[in-house]
Amino acid sequence: MPGVATVESPAHLLSRAYWYRQLPVGTDVHRLDRGLFAVTGNAAVQEALAHPSIVAEHPLKASSRAFGPNVLDADGPSHRAFRALLAPILSAGRIAEYKESLMPRLIHGLADSIAGIETGDFYNSFAHKVPYGIVCTILGIDASLEDRFHTLTRPLARLLDYPTQETDETHANVAELLRLIEEQRAAKTAGAQSLLETIERTRDRKGISLTDSEVRSTALLFFLAGTETSSAFITSLVYCMGRGIFGLDELRDEAVRDDYIEEALRLYPPVQTIVRFASEDLTIQGVEVPRHSAVLASIAGANRDPRVFAHPDRFHIGRSMKGSIPFAVGGHACPGAMLAKTEFSLLIEQIVQRCSEVVITRDSLGMESQSFSHPTDFSVEFRTR
Repeated sequence: MPGVATVESPAHLLSRAYWYRQLPVGTDVHRLDRGLFAVTGNAAVQEALAHPSIVAEHPLKASSRAFGPNVLDADGPSHRAFRALLAPILSAGRIAEYKESLMPRLIHGLADSIAGIETGDFYNSFAHKVPYGIVCTILGIDASLEDRFHTLTRPLARLLDYPTQETDETHANVAELLRLIEEQRAAKTAGAQSLLETIERTRDRKGISLTDSEVRSTALLFFLAGTETSSAFITSLVYCMGRGIFGLDELRDEAVRDDYIEEALRLYPPVQTIVRFASEDLTIQGVEVPRHSAVLASIAGANRDPRVFAHPDRFHIGRSMKGSIPFAVGGHACPGAMLAKTEFSLLIEQIVQRCSEVVITRDSLGMESQSFSHPTDFSVEFRTR
């Protein structure tokens, strides 16, 4: 089959950081096994993610079994209905409200807690605090439960990996999280402005045919995706700052911060691989992909394609971001991108105000390669002004 190469054990390959680099050069579509394809080049990944016959829905998908019908695993009209529920929560006007009233308290608290310290566990100890605080508030969860939600949510990331790590614990955690969400809704912790109240009003007003359980599952997946992607990328941002790639004082300028974030997102997209399925026989970049095949679209590979980005492994502010797809493309592109970027910019601003230097003091060059990817096994010191 032209353009396709069979390689080592898929599970072994995918356990490596930057696994796409282990595939043969000169092709963008690779058969890893029978019924399993990897897509790595920028144009090929964009084609795959926008292809109408490459879908998210699959009856045996672990996340579908755990959550039931939900926004991540639906396609077509069902997917559009789910996204319509989230639109009011993620509108420009609502994000402006979060920026003024919600984010500052959380971001100031995190910046205060890290100023002057050195930590070897930034990801687990600090990176989750802002995104969990934001999403818990939006979801209507009492702040005292944030740590509990963090503990229950983090293992669920492996439900989205390939190969999936599905256990009794993941199913138990989903059930407990849904119970807590319903309990908090009944208590009306956040009142009429909570995510659940807002999306239920949207559902009823627009006549969208989704059950209460489907609404709860979408709210939970919003929580999972919104918190874990942000936690991962905040870790990557701090890592980039600590490597001395760019002077901190220059990041006082909001436009420079925005460019810095875009380049960090290109290099360290928090979701490196997206799993899709061929609903019929099709071709990608001229390569035949049989019906029912799993298609692994490498966002990381697309964002470091040397045909699109000169010196793709180099951090370079000011390069064209055309072709950078950290939040994916197509109908399933991340709806929370604007919220996330606002969060990241405010966090950098506060770190720069408090710190003269952010320094990586130990670095094993490790990388978590699966869902919610980020640098691992490093220590960072936040030196105060």
